[in-house]
Amino acid sequence: MAARNARFSLIAATLVAVVGSATPALALDNDPDLHRLCVGFNPEFDPRSERACGNAPKPDQSAFRDLSREYGMALAPSLLSPAETLGINGFQFNAQISITTINADKAYWSRGVEDQDAPAALVATRLDARKGLPYSFEIGMSGTYLMESELWMLGGMVKFSPNEAVDALPVDLAVRGTFGRLVGSPQLELTTAGLDLVVSRGFGVGGVVNIAPYMAYSPVFLFARSGVIDVTPAVNDGAPRPSEVSQASIENSFIVFDEEQQTIHRFVIGARFVLGAFNFTPEVALTQGLQSYNINIGLDF
Repeated sequence: MAARNARFSLIAATLVAVVGSATPALALDNDPDLHRLCVGFNPEFDPRSERACGNAPKPDQSAFRDLSREYGMALAPSLLSPAETLGINGFQFNAQISITTINADKAYWSRGVEDQDAPAALVATRLDARKGLPYSFEIGMSGTYLMESELWMLGGMVKFSPNEAVDALPVDLAVRGTFGRLVGSPQLELTTAGLDLVVSRGFGVGGVVNIAPYMAYSPVFLFARSGVIDVTPAVNDGAPRPSEVSQASIENSFIVFDEEQQTIHRFVIGARFVLGAFNFTPEVALTQGLQSYNINIGLDF
C-alpha cells in the first residue's frame, strides 16, 4: 500500500514538474494571437504604418467567444473511463491523445491564431495518473499539451461510484468532477470545470479480456478571459508613425475582451478493454458543431 502511494506521489510530482517547466518562449502555429480579433478588421493593412483595427479598435467579442469555446473543447479533461473505480489498492498511469475537429474555415481561426491558417483539427496529448481510494472514490491529475503550441492544461478530478460492488443494479453509476487551468499564453486565460454522469457495464470475454462499454453526459463549464492585447504589435513605441495619426489614437492601441462563461454540452460514448495490467480505451465526445476522438493506453499497478 505504501509503495503504491509512493509511486502515485512520484508520478504526480513528475506531471507537475513537466508542465511547470513549459514556460512560453516563441509563439507557435496554434498559439492564440488575438490582436486581429477586432470589429472591422482590415486584412490588407501595412503593419509598419497602419492599424488593422482602425484608430478606435473594438474587440470582436463574438469571435473571442467562439475561439475560446473550441480551445476549451480541445483541452478540457477527457473521460476515458467507465463508471467503476480502481479500488482502494488501485493505481493507473495513462497516456492519451485527443483529436478535436474545429471550424477552421471561420474567420476567428484565421485571425485569432499565430499561423493564420488553422488545421482541420487540434491534436492534444495528455499524461494522466489516477489512484483508487476507500469508499468507492478515485482521484487523479493530468497534464495536457496542445500540439504546435505553448499551451498546457493542468487538470484534476475526483470520482465517486455510489453502487460499486452492488449487484442489485444491472449497471455501474458514477459522478465525476473535473477542473482544468490553462497555462502558457499571456493573451488567453481558460479555466474549465466539468461534471460527468457516467453509466457503464463491464463483462468478461473468454476469461481473458474485460470489456466495459460506457456512456456519459459530460458538460464542461468554460471561463475565458483575455490579457491586455496590443493591436499594433509590429509597431515599436519609438518607431516613426504617420503624421495623420493623432497622439490619442496612438495611445488607443489596446483592447481587452470581456470574460466569457459558457457551457459545452458533451455526450460521450466509449469502451474500455483490459488485458492483464494493460488497458485500452477509445471514445468519442460530441457537442454542437464539434467532435473529439480520444484514445487512452494505460497501465494498472
